[in-house]
Amino acid sequence: MAENFRPWGQLNWLMGKLPAANWSFLGTLGTEDRCTAAYLQLAPTVGPKRLLKILDPHIAEAALFHQRFEEIQATFEGGGAGAEDIVEANLLQNIDRIAEISEAFRNESDGKIVLDISSMPKRWFFPIMRFLSQDPEVRDLIVCYSVAGKYGDQLSSDPLPLGPLPTFDQPRAEANYDDLVVGVGFAPLGLKDLFEADIEKIRYLFPFPPGPPNYFRNWEFLRSLESEVENRNLRTEDRWQVHTFDVPDAFEALCRVTNGGDRTCALAPLGPKTHSLAMCLFALALERAGRQPAHVYYTQPRRYALDYSVGTASYDGAPDIKAYCVKLDGRHLYEL
Repeated sequence: MAENFRPWGQLNWLMGKLPAANWSFLGTLGTEDRCTAAYLQLAPTVGPKRLLKILDPHIAEAALFHQRFEEIQATFEGGGAGAEDIVEANLLQNIDRIAEISEAFRNESDGKIVLDISSMPKRWFFPIMRFLSQDPEVRDLIVCYSVAGKYGDQLSSDPLPLGPLPTFDQPRAEANYDDLVVGVGFAPLGLKDLFEADIEKIRYLFPFPPGPPNYFRNWEFLRSLESEVENRNLRTEDRWQVHTFDVPDAFEALCRVTNGGDRTCALAPLGPKTHSLAMCLFALALERAGRQPAHVYYTQPRRYALDYSVGTASYDGAPDIKAYCVKLDGRHLYEL
């Protein structure tokens, strides 16, 4: 396993440690306050920008959603973004369209990109991470995540059946897996079907310390899942506790669970977006190392709540925005 220094921390601190550059910004125009935080902080140094306005296929309370979109758009415009920077697409857009949007944005950039995944659905940010990180023209890739002030009671509804995320369903030499690694979140939608697969061990990536009330929701998630996994030799050490925002440590946990990628695995990123980022980076690192690819399974909601989250958390008097160096000067920092 390669020993890499993987810088991460507050966005304003991290960017201050990097050489001055014309950064390009790819984020989301959604309904959450936090989707504007990273852009507004970076706006003075941002060149090309793209804001994805990703619409649910069947929006409930359409008038309220559109009003909220207009409010968020006005906030972005206050930071210098324009209508020409917005790309509207359907949540369930086919992968060719996602690839087209990603490539068009990269072509406008100088190869130095900030990707904001704060409000970006996993069905989008997983393949976009693949496209940008694999592109040799992308020399520097920073991923950022703005911490929500608080979450709503019900985050989403109307889930699709469990299935692989786009581009993370490559053919494999073996049909079964040694390990299933589940990111512990709020709602274990659809995982019962995956538990019935031929998997030797089920392990959990547990965000710690989650803090109330998330603490109770995470443990209820785990309790409901463990009721489905009789005869899987579950042990305490199969619950890997990793700090919610420590992406490098979550990546290392996945390396240890799989013995450096020697054990085949399936991943279920149902936990915090930051742990999901670690799973995405791990799956990509497996492929670069020539190991058996990891299938990444997810239950994609077709509707997200208008009040999915409210506000942006603060850190030392500024918005709490975590940032992670994924690629620097053309070098992948997350390798096996």
